[in-house]
Amino acid sequence: MSLRVEWNLLERAPWEALFAAAGRSTLVQSWAYGEAKRAVEGWRPQRAVVYWAGQPVALAQVLEKRLGGLARVGRLNRGPIWLRDLSGNDRLVVIEALRSRWRWFKLAGLSLAPELPEGATVPGFRRRGGDGWCSAWLDLSLAPEILRKRLDGKWRNMLNASEKAALVVEATPLALPWLLDRYCELLRDKGFGATPPALVQALAAQAYRPDDLLVLRAHAETEAVAGILLVRHGDAATYLIGWNGDEGRKRKANNRLLWEAVVELSRRGVRWFDLGGIDERLTPGIAAFKRGMNGAEYRLAGEFIGF
Repeated sequence: MSLRVEWNLLERAPWEALFAAAGRSTLVQSWAYGEAKRAVEGWRPQRAVVYWAGQPVALAQVLEKRLGGLARVGRLNRGPIWLRDLSGNDRLVVIEALRSRWRWFKLAGLSLAPELPEGATVPGFRRRGGDGWCSAWLDLSLAPEILRKRLDGKWRNMLNASEKAALVVEATPLALPWLLDRYCELLRDKGFGATPPALVQALAAQAYRPDDLLVLRAHAETEAVAGILLVRHGDAATYLIGWNGDEGRKRKANNRLLWEAVVELSRRGVRWFDLGGIDERLTPGIAAFKRGMNGAEYRLAGEFIGF
């Protein structure tokens, strides 16, 4: 079968339509994320549609920078986005076709963390150290009462307690500046955080729909005690950042907020919810908390580099 790669030909609307058709898409492959990385860090998104036998089978967004004015480095993170159910070997053929723009004889190199399962290898690439990305998916096509029954018993008990703790939860984009202020305090106090606040602001500016960024905030009496941010991309959404104060922890606010997120995303017609990463080594408490939702856990193949 013939394979063809078209670079940077689609406008945003048809790209978004294909992206939504993929179902379980990834935030870092979204158009908005690419433009946010351009605005904040100077990366240039290079977007490809891969056709096989005349049909689109994959989307890929490679972020590119120049080094020293001549050499180019590309980064393919959590891609390609698969539009068809391809075999493992066919997926490697697609990755090899994408790689052709970043070869040593073109003064270019490509690093990738492909959307391939743990244990997969990529011919022509050298594996780098470290664990592959781990997270979990929730299928929001299931009724909320079914998803609630699937919760770990301890997690569900904490949710029940939180629902009795006189918390008021609001879903409003107007709370984003408040949440970013709290998140910045968390970064200063704890010294960790995967997503720079400036990137979150750029994502908000590049949103495709007005409600692509969903902030849920919990109040106890007149005090805001916890908040979380989710970002929609296509037919999926990802948990991105959160903050929980002392009173919020006492009232199990994060359980309530994450559950309300499930209900709200489902109401908005979102099919898939990614819990945004599970790292039992760096953040074991957060990992245990997310695992309490009993989503479909996955781990990817890891990092590779090629020239």
